[in-house]
Amino acid sequence: MSDEVHELMIKNICSYACRLLKYPDLKVKTMQRLRPVGKNRGYVMGHTSIASQTITLDLYTARQRKPKKISAILAVLAHEITHHQKPPYRQWHHGRWIARQHFPKFYTQVNKNMGELKQDELLGKYFT
Repeated sequence: MSDEVHELMIKNICSYACRLLKYPDLKVKTMQRLRPVGKNRGYVMGHTSIASQTITLDLYTARQRKPKKISAILAVLAHEITHHQKPPYRQWHHGRWIARQHFPKFYTQVNKNMGELKQDELLGKYFT
């Protein structure tokens, strides 16, 4: 499967998943990574902008730049949509303010989103 076909298929699947999770206005973009990630380096699988309602996903593996499985991309999408559902907040913790981006209620919502994607008849086939 060529890269253009893979990207188009992922874009359609992600727009369907956004509508399923009741966020139809989100724009899903492809992350443009020019070269592979080096050994022992961290990398970003996706990021979101709450203000501009965009989610950017990396559709290819980090080192060999081969297409990722659709289930892995949908898992990252569910995580990024949760940032819009349960936005980060500031909390006083041990004498200073911290930003809570990932917290227990956040991960509960991620699991709910993944459950909805797995129960859907069109998207559920990618998780088996």
